[in-house]
Amino acid sequence: MSKQKTLFEKEMERPGFREKYETARKEYELEVQILSALEEQGYTYAEFAEKIGSTKGNISRDLRGRGLGRASIERIQKMAKALGLEFIPLLLPINRKKRQARMLEILKMVS
Repeated sequence: MSKQKTLFEKEMERPGFREKYETARKEYELEVQILSALEEQGYTYAEFAEKIGSTKGNISRDLRGRGLGRASIERIQKMAKALGLEFIPLLLPINRKKRQARMLEILKMVS
């Protein structure tokens, strides 16, 4: 007996939905990384905003529901640096085997 697909699985078969989902997921993951670093370092939005020369409102906008999707790479780098992190934009092959090979190369470079 075959398992019936969930609505999400069916939607993921649609290229338009899959693409939007993947984009949103990546933006969300970046927001979570920054939010986690803020929490680990004990920053409030106001303190962090002051550190990067911004406002609490702008930080709130950036870190709320895909806000970083509209932020410039320069802004993301500035946020990362203020948290003692390095933002590394990374383009990887879509092909799984090529992607894995590239990731291994990168790991060797940073080790």
